[in-house]
Amino acid sequence: MLANAKKIVLCANNNRLLAGVWRGTKLLSYTAFKNAEQDQTAFSDYLAQYFNTPVYLIFDAVEEDYKLESFPHTQGQARRELVERKLNQFNRNSVFRAAHFINRGIDKRRDDNYLFMALTTADWLNAWIDLIQAIKLPLVGVYLLPTFSQTIVRQMKLMAPHILLCEQLSSGLRQTYLHNGRLRMSRLAPMHDVKPNQLAYFYLVEIEKTRLYLMSQRLISSETSLQMVLPSIDSSHHVIASSITQDQGLECKTVDIAAFAKNINLAPALIQNNPELVHMQLLINGYLPDNLAPATYSKVHSLNSSRKRINIATALTAFAGIAFAGFYAWQGIKHEQDANEANILKNGQLRLYDEVAKNFPSTPIASDDLKVAVELAQIIQKNQQTPLRLMQILSSASEFASQINFTRIRWVLSPTILINDNELDKNSAQLITDTNQSQGATDKTLLYQIGFVNAEVKDFKGDYREALNIVSQLVANLSKNETIQQVTILQEPVNLSSLATLQGSTIDKKSAPLPASFKLKIVFKQSDPVNMDNALTSGKIDRIER
Repeated sequence: MLANAKKIVLCANNNRLLAGVWRGTKLLSYTAFKNAEQDQTAFSDYLAQYFNTPVYLIFDAVEEDYKLESFPHTQGQARRELVERKLNQFNRNSVFRAAHFINRGIDKRRDDNYLFMALTTADWLNAWIDLIQAIKLPLVGVYLLPTFSQTIVRQMKLMAPHILLCEQLSSGLRQTYLHNGRLRMSRLAPMHDVKPNQLAYFYLVEIEKTRLYLMSQRLISSETSLQMVLPSIDSSHHVIASSITQDQGLECKTVDIAAFAKNINLAPALIQNNPELVHMQLLINGYLPDNLAPATYSKVHSLNSSRKRINIATALTAFAGIAFAGFYAWQGIKHEQDANEANILKNGQLRLYDEVAKNFPSTPIASDDLKVAVELAQIIQKNQQTPLRLMQILSSASEFASQINFTRIRWVLSPTILINDNELDKNSAQLITDTNQSQGATDKTLLYQIGFVNAEVKDFKGDYREALNIVSQLVANLSKNETIQQVTILQEPVNLSSLATLQGSTIDKKSAPLPASFKLKIVFKQSDPVNMDNALTSGKIDRIER
């Protein structure tokens, strides 16, 4: 869409203005306006029909100034300030000016080479620009016609180091000097009252003036091989080229400008009377040289460009929003379809189950009650505890205490640790119940595992100190286990009380010492069983009883 938008390209000189309208890269129409008040009014009416169409202005004037300057290589803000200082130094009073970067030097300093260009007198050009700004058309830029010569030489593949391009335009003879394909200087010689039979002589005189100027500016020397290039439409330029070669001994060649115009999508017949269309077509094709106009002249274009960028960004954002909304809507529809398919499958399975369940034998107990019974059985199974852990710990301890012989092991479950082994022998169930009530056990579903262990020291020969050390070592090893809460010695191998009475005979040496027996109480830490409160209070047991 943007590539096919209309554009207006103007080419102005001291005598007239040529206006062309392009769509894309195709010329639609062109009109010439003289530099007179009546034609300026017609030009204003002409622009009024192209509302908000970008305008590009090329000028071709005698009052052009070129200066070649080199200064140290800089970048960024420093370069911009240095270029601006040079522009003020060379062309302080010029409104239309620009600094064209050529290249960097080949010496050690690698200085930056710039060509400073300016239009010294711009009254006639401002008259056309005022008409453009009065209609508020976006002026993109103002360009110097000789800057397009670089593109012409490059596309024609003219490789000579010193080229003088001589173009016959409606304004006169334009002579542009290019060094290694880069613009250095250009000169316009008006062709007032030059007859066709005097054209060759006019070329000879003006070319000689240009050569002398180039040598005075030290752009070339008298020994420099300067190649003359004459764009040719008819055979007249071949005669001029032969005359220049014979009279001045310069290399002069002609190039087919009509074929060049055809290659850049311009009808060759159009350039017969308006050769400036070649430069205007190059601009449309995408070659934009340095803009000589101040930023204030392109204010409308800048605003339009910002507006277009905002509109494009808004359109892209809206398109992205619509795309995301469509994607999420598609996903929602897809998920809804999947859910419907899943419901259809579920309903089909339920129907199949109902059909199969019709053939099931009848049961005296409802299926819900069976389910509750299984859940309760699983809860009871998870709460079931055995003396396996006590046996494993004692087995592991016996491996490290080989002098100990276990004679009795008793394992009980109790909500409290304040329970005695001797009292359990009387009536275990009743005693645990009484103990719970007397000790105020709060949670009867959390039970302690308690083990009572009777053991003796093997091969005891009367060394009670060693027996005590063995028992202490056993207690210490058992206390290290993380599942044991405490280990209590209920009976020592020897009675250490000061009130104990001594027994035995010191006369009978053959009598064996009494066995070193001891008794331990092992209390395991409480483990959280599956809570049965929900099962007991949710009504499941009631349903089973019914």
